[in-house]
Amino acid sequence: MPAVKSNRRPVVLPLSHVIEVNSKNPIAMASITHRVSGIVLFLLVPVVLWIFQTSLATPEGFEQIFSNVLVKLLAWVFVAALGYHFVMGVKHLLADMGLNEELKSGRTATIIGFVLAAIWVVGSFVWVMF
Repeated sequence: MPAVKSNRRPVVLPLSHVIEVNSKNPIAMASITHRVSGIVLFLLVPVVLWIFQTSLATPEGFEQIFSNVLVKLLAWVFVAALGYHFVMGVKHLLADMGLNEELKSGRTATIIGFVLAAIWVVGSFVWVMF
């Protein structure tokens, strides 16, 4: 084999590379988790509609649905994802309007968004489960 350097780029798995690089940046993590929460919401909409349909059909259906811990957990995941997606969506909208475009103010807005979302997630857990 000749000792010639290859012009090929190294093979890196795309997702692991993105997570490795962006895990140090809270703004990037907020953007990624905002997208993930949107996907979770999209996938859970049919489940939530089925839960609503079954719970509103009869009083027995309501009792049967909401006495199940798994259904309560799914409802909590939906409400938590909805709250997180809303909070981070407002943060992204403010950034689109020209606010918090600098690195320092963007990080501050992201941390405030994470704190508000965490309060929402914990509050929704208490509300749905108890």
